Amino acid sequence: MKDDNFQIQVKKSDSALEMVFSGQLTINYIQKIKDTVSGEVDFSKDITVVVDNPDNLDITFLQLLQSLKKTAELNKRQFEVRSTLPNELESLVSNSGFSDLLNSNPVNN
Repeated sequence: MKDDNFQIQVKKSDSALEMVFSGQLTINYIQKIKDTVSGEVDFSKDITVVVDNPDNLDITFLQLLQSLKKTAELNKRQFEVRSTLPNELESLVSNSGFSDLLNSNPVNN
């Protein structure tokens, strides 16, 4: 799904689901992001989330990822997050206590 402000690409296989997020991953768009994710996610599959150098993200998006992770674990599925973040967003994630959620690779802008 592509919105003017954020993008979500979904790739499905028989046993796995990959969602790639980019753009504005913030409270202003979180309801649209959540609605899109709800329509695409399948907790009978392993889930990989890729946060690909977003323009911005905030705690609401991180909470959405945390919720997905908990639900995947309750369904006994693997859940992995990979991210590439600009340094300032890397700091936000770290300072907000979500660094264990994102396996991130900072990008120098």
